[in-house]
Amino acid sequence: MVRILATPISHWRTHEVWEYLFNHPPPWGGSHDFLLGLYRQAASGECPIVLDPDTPSCGGSRFGCWTCTVVRQDRSMQGFIDTGEDWMRPLIEFRNWLKDIRERPERRLAVRRDGSDGPGPFSPECRKEILEKLLKIERDLGLTLLSDEELRYIQAEWHREFDLAETATALARQYGRDVQEITIIRLPSIEQQVLDDLIAEHAVNPDLVDRLLRLVLYDYKDLNLYGNKAALQREIAERIEISLKQTDSFARSG
Repeated sequence: MVRILATPISHWRTHEVWEYLFNHPPPWGGSHDFLLGLYRQAASGECPIVLDPDTPSCGGSRFGCWTCTVVRQDRSMQGFIDTGEDWMRPLIEFRNWLKDIRERPERRLAVRRDGSDGPGPFSPECRKEILEKLLKIERDLGLTLLSDEELRYIQAEWHREFDLAETATALARQYGRDVQEITIIRLPSIEQQVLDDLIAEHAVNPDLVDRLLRLVLYDYKDLNLYGNKAALQREIAERIEISLKQTDSFARSG
């Protein structure tokens, strides 16, 4: 199937976009005054909307993810704060703090997610600190910055990587969020006792055992499906290798 992507203004210059907006009201009625005001605020109130291509306009203001750490400064959010939206100050402070710690090796694991050496994801303790800061801002501002679905996803990822104590869910509840816990694997008591004894006897990481059980019980339940058996074996080997490297990373950083 051929897919066609329409980009009708991809080659327009900024002044051409503004010229069109000035001369064509939105098809749903009203005007573009709100859009103009939005860009003016993002530019700290100094936003000359001009049709002269040689005169800078406010079209350079950037809008996107408020936690984006790609740019050095979020001038758009700072522009809103400078024009009276002081409630956004905790958001920009969080974003600037996040950018700062992103560059600090001690905040990261020494192993990447694929098991190779190099700056990896944030350490478990750092991730907990990030989430708690974000939940505190959310509570203080009275805004929902993370949906319940996103919080459950965070907990699922933490559970898969390092956390069996439902820490993300507990933090969310501590700050007034009512988030359901993810499904916990429960084996028959005899099987669980045998598994616990084997874990203790061979000094195996319980987190790793839980992740492998989830692979078998949830991700690859039907081994009769073509490719599932080989994929399961491959993922088990990868998980074990990554776990060993991460354990070594924790030992070195500790």
